[in-house]
Amino acid sequence: MRIKMKQRLKYYLEESNLHGLKYAADDRRAWFVRAFWCVTFIVSFGIMLLLFYKSWIQFEENAISFVTETTYLHWNTTFPAISVCPITGTEPEWDENEEFTDDEIDQQKQFIADLVFFTGNCYSCYDDCESCKTMNFTQKVLRYRKECKKIIIGCKWNKVDFDCCENFLPLETEYGVCYSFNSMHTNKNIKSTLDLTMNSNSGPGEIWFKNKEDIRVYFHAPEDVPFINSDPDQRKDVMLGETFNITISVIEINNDENVKNVPVYKRGCKFPWENEGLLVHKHYSYSACVVQCHAENHIFLCNCTHHLMPFYNKIEYCNREGLRCLTDNFETVNRLHAKGSGLNKPGLVCDCLPSCIEPEYKVVLDKKGSAMKSSENEVLINIIGLPTTRFKRIVLRSLLDLVVSVGGTAGLFIGASLLSIFEVFYLLRFGQPKGKKNKYY
Repeated sequence: MRIKMKQRLKYYLEESNLHGLKYAADDRRAWFVRAFWCVTFIVSFGIMLLLFYKSWIQFEENAISFVTETTYLHWNTTFPAISVCPITGTEPEWDENEEFTDDEIDQQKQFIADLVFFTGNCYSCYDDCESCKTMNFTQKVLRYRKECKKIIIGCKWNKVDFDCCENFLPLETEYGVCYSFNSMHTNKNIKSTLDLTMNSNSGPGEIWFKNKEDIRVYFHAPEDVPFINSDPDQRKDVMLGETFNITISVIEINNDENVKNVPVYKRGCKFPWENEGLLVHKHYSYSACVVQCHAENHIFLCNCTHHLMPFYNKIEYCNREGLRCLTDNFETVNRLHAKGSGLNKPGLVCDCLPSCIEPEYKVVLDKKGSAMKSSENEVLINIIGLPTTRFKRIVLRSLLDLVVSVGGTAGLFIGASLLSIFEVFYLLRFGQPKGKKNKYY
């Protein structure tokens, strides 16, 4: 058996198409010639394996790159999403049917205000208020948080009036229900005829809206949501009697068509539809992921999350004891640290990747003024100009590139191809060593 295998191996070397093997196996050649071809093949094979390894490393670690595009004449740019969230600037307008207890009326009012505009802490939860223990949190929030038409009372897109509440749509956030314009997370109103695309024909866009409540305004990417750890430059508290004129610049990110085929761990970002494990919102974004991280850590630390948290508030939420727990852990659950930093400080390290399509917004002008009426406020947000540059994420090395690289390297150094693999099995199994009757398969 051993002799037969030796004969077959010699037969393979003599008949193989790999460079140099037939010379190394030829008994008629001088020993130093055979040795030369053996060494040459081994060295070539080693270099080939080294290049295989380098190609694999490049494929794994440097598959994606960024380039800057400047061919801006035919670009379509999307206006950012605008979210309006009511805040507790003044005392809520108390319902005349609200049943207050005479000796606990102040504690009840403060507790209801903390419930309705909960932002992570509830100091009134520490008060001695027996009637507060039996309150229905959801009922109070629905009663005292105002709907869109009682908050936003006038809107213009590029100086043309439009129906505010057909375009500022309800969006559940960890602040409660906000009203969002151009958000990916809201159900689009089919009645809306607004075209929010900006290009060389339409020019840069602007939105103006007037309100009769104290509000916090966010401008963000359409796939993002308002959240506690948002960039302070991208949110403004606008109180009654104030106006804000905000001018921003936009740099968008475009993606090569093949980027979506690259695994997430290589490209280092996620597309909105890649929402595995995300419960609080429908589409993935960095902010949605952080909100999910908040909810999971609320449950881990306090065995519940608060009554405004999307998705979870429909299942079960914290009672007063739970809200006290969240307040005690405020510094932990509402602070973020990057991986490897802040290890000795309270805060969360959330494993959240950025969005693959998230634009970069920068505030160019932020001007505060006084409104004509002290019972109203106004906000104007406009784009300074159409962008002339944008980033493009491209695939440097796809799987096809890896295959071509490996095939080219194998062909260059040892003359191998995909068929060489089948040749090994064919010659060793079906090949007929010399001296025996020829038989073909």
